[in-house]
Amino acid sequence: MNRLSAVAACLLLAACAAQPQPPLASDRVRVTLDADVGSLVRAYRLDGVPERSLRFDDFTPGQHELQVRFEFEVSTGGSVQGVLNSGRRTCIMAVRHNFMPGQHYRFELARRGWRPAGWLYDDHSDEPLARASEVRCGPGV
Repeated sequence: MNRLSAVAACLLLAACAAQPQPPLASDRVRVTLDADVGSLVRAYRLDGVPERSLRFDDFTPGQHELQVRFEFEVSTGGSVQGVLNSGRRTCIMAVRHNFMPGQHYRFELARRGWRPAGWLYDDHSDEPLARASEVRCGPGV
């Protein structure tokens, strides 16, 4: 019976996670966070104010600075019995943009070796609107 309960709980969690977001109001902006496989990204600050959730809530249009905490895997350069050692690196990345009302944006992050990279896109183009800058990386971030 415990196995059946565990399966039911997993299905319930998956159903909750798969629920679509409500429609975007015409006077708000939505930003989705997207990162490489194996990396973690979460909302950090909006205009200097700390975020309390993993993603940004819909916000008012206009000029804003978004900061995210981006954690990714890096090779430490050594190996044990032929297997590369790897570690995690955490960086704060920021992007500033004049966000338009009713628009959905994507803040995409990727690792480039030991360095992070990021870009802001909208739903209408595959060309980046803005490039993210590295605020800081390292322990305690």
